[in-house]
Amino acid sequence: MQGTGQVSLIWQDEFGQSVAPTEVGDLFSPFGTQIAMSVLVEAGDGFVERIPMGVYMVAETPAAVTRKFLFKGQWFSGGDRIDVTLKDLFHGVQRDRFDVPGVAPDLSSVYKEIQRLTGLPITKTVPDAPIPASVAYQEDKLQAVYDLAAVVDATACMLPDGSVSLRPNVWPAQADVIRAGDGGSLVEVGRAMANDRVYNKVVIRSRNSGSGAAVLATAEVLDGPLRTRNDDGTLSPYRSVPYFYSSEYLTDQAAADAYARVLLPRVSRLRSVEVRLVTLFNPLWDVGDVVNVKPLGESFLARITDISRTDGRTQTVTVVTDE
Repeated sequence: MQGTGQVSLIWQDEFGQSVAPTEVGDLFSPFGTQIAMSVLVEAGDGFVERIPMGVYMVAETPAAVTRKFLFKGQWFSGGDRIDVTLKDLFHGVQRDRFDVPGVAPDLSSVYKEIQRLTGLPITKTVPDAPIPASVAYQEDKLQAVYDLAAVVDATACMLPDGSVSLRPNVWPAQADVIRAGDGGSLVEVGRAMANDRVYNKVVIRSRNSGSGAAVLATAEVLDGPLRTRNDDGTLSPYRSVPYFYSSEYLTDQAAADAYARVLLPRVSRLRSVEVRLVTLFNPLWDVGDVVNVKPLGESFLARITDISRTDGRTQTVTVVTDE
């Protein structure tokens, strides 16, 4: 769950100086520069509210154009247009790989270990839990963060204020209503169905923390159109489409069996129907929010999986239904 963006910055300096980056360390250069994005909401006379949208690293400056003019024998800048590619702060975590395999020095708290790995502030949104086993991290530090989040059945994410948090995999309470018609914000509804992310079987592969023996757990859909096989044992029309999952924290057979049963309904149903909504711009919605979508003549509950925003009046919101 990561955020990206592209922004064109227009800069005019009162003293005719250019800020287009040319060296490491220059303003807007992709070497540690961070940009905090906000939306200003204005209503009536004097009401202004700033809503944070995210803190991003400048990952690339693909183009920087400076308009120059000559005045009394000296060149000045009439303004810069600097195009920057932005990635959220997880981009830095992913680039900062482990030197050698290591383990968590303290197994008492998932949040504490995530904070140690990322070096970023933490906002606690789900109950904390101890880390069940001392597992050696390999190379990818961000993958270690995602694995730790799975211990509490959540997904690691960046919040708009630049802190790390965990979004529960179980759907939370409804956050808002997206309604069509007079007074509503829903402009268009487009449905799409694809089978590339719809599975009917879960296979969990891990190892026992004590003996090192392999741990294998499976769960599969036994009836309906997503069944793996027919009553006579032959393959169903949808056939077998396994979802493979591995976690160093599932260290015994009982835990692996239990998580396979938990994971199966999510991968076989949650993403089966994808809906793209065009709505009026709303900076309060975020990925992971559960919303009640009410087009004309129907209503369904959905969870936001992606939001694409520009400088226009509308935004594209991708949701998955619970049907």
